[in-house]
Amino acid sequence: MKAESQSTNLKGNAEDITKMKMDNSKATTEWLNSRKQNVRWQYRHRWQIWLDYCTQKGIPENGSEQLEDMKKRRLSEDNTIKYFYDNEVPKFFQWLQAEYKGKTTNKPLSESSALAVTTAIRSFFSYHRYSLEIKKEALPSSEKVEGTYQDHAFDIYQLRTMFNCGDLQERTVLACGKDLWLRVGDFVSLKRDLIELAIKREHELAENEKRDIEIIEFEFTTEKEKEPCSCHLSKESIELLEQYLKTYPKTSEKLFPLTEDALNDLLRRLAEKSKITVSGRIRWHCLRKFGITLMHGKITEPVMKYMTGKHISKDLKTYIQNNKETFKAFKLIEPLISLTKQNGNGANQKLAEQIEDLKKATFKQIILEKFIEKTVSKERKAEILEEIAKELGLSEEKEVYAILTEEITEPTTPLDFDTTISILADAYRKKDLERIFKENGNNNR
Repeated sequence: MKAESQSTNLKGNAEDITKMKMDNSKATTEWLNSRKQNVRWQYRHRWQIWLDYCTQKGIPENGSEQLEDMKKRRLSEDNTIKYFYDNEVPKFFQWLQAEYKGKTTNKPLSESSALAVTTAIRSFFSYHRYSLEIKKEALPSSEKVEGTYQDHAFDIYQLRTMFNCGDLQERTVLACGKDLWLRVGDFVSLKRDLIELAIKREHELAENEKRDIEIIEFEFTTEKEKEPCSCHLSKESIELLEQYLKTYPKTSEKLFPLTEDALNDLLRRLAEKSKITVSGRIRWHCLRKFGITLMHGKITEPVMKYMTGKHISKDLKTYIQNNKETFKAFKLIEPLISLTKQNGNGANQKLAEQIEDLKKATFKQIILEKFIEKTVSKERKAEILEEIAKELGLSEEKEVYAILTEEITEPTTPLDFDTTISILADAYRKKDLERIFKENGNNNR
């Protein structure tokens, strides 16, 4: 397979993969089989790009041959021979950014994508105990590269626009993705039989209880952390899945016979069709980030962790299960993630109730502020706010530092208590959200 038809990521669906000419040598097969399934797909195709490069450069064209070549070279006293592969990987890195053409873009890879491809070659030789010794200046660090880009942050209006541009399969995938917030590897491993059974069970329960179908709830064990994840599918997703299952015959045990990179491509394709404004890279993880951002501040952290496949104690898990906390949480945010604006019964009534609750909270805040103004001096309020900022680790935040410094150094200036509280609250929210993203692995998976 020529480099021009390959890309950094897996482009296409599972059928495309089987048609690719793969390296089935013993050394390569053993290495790939030692990797987790989601990583295996990536490494297999990144390895193929490397072999395409090797073909052009006259380097052995499969893993076993390269391994034998490496063994002989390591015995040499000539460093040019001994460290041939160590020096070739940086050249490969540069080739990816200059000569290689991606399948979709027909352009060379970005620095970050090129660096990601090289991880497969390093992993192969490391597995066979011939770790590559690459000079520090020859390749950029992953930390440096990762800081050069950010993931796009979807809002529900963009997702609705994208939804309207998709076909049945694309709409169904998008609807399920915004409901489940699973990592890409977990999403592609969803079994068709599991979902069909869950839909059948919900129909039977609804019929017995003489009600409309509502939310499907099931538990799924994540691949990365081996933790149970409480999953939910909304009414609109159920309806789409029913159409999808009737339209697309079963060809494999997977719900969607798509690869991880095919899912990333699906999102990018819908984003391009819908002409939404993009602020960063688009990948499947953006939907997980969308869910976490939406839940933040509305749902308690243990419940959110259980719904995103993060570890919680057994006691907390038991409490959450017994009280159906995840079901309640998903029911709360279901109207906020609707792609068709038709989720749930009495959606308008619920929205009115939410608005009324917000009004009550606002008036309570006003009364509380009035009470504080009557009982605490301006100077003491400034001191208290500074103490709170220090306790929450917000003193060094730019906005917080500016307003606290101004109020403390100029006590004669009227203290805008509401503004100060708002800035503190916003800074704390951002810091807490960053912490949650970090704990949820805001990297690849």
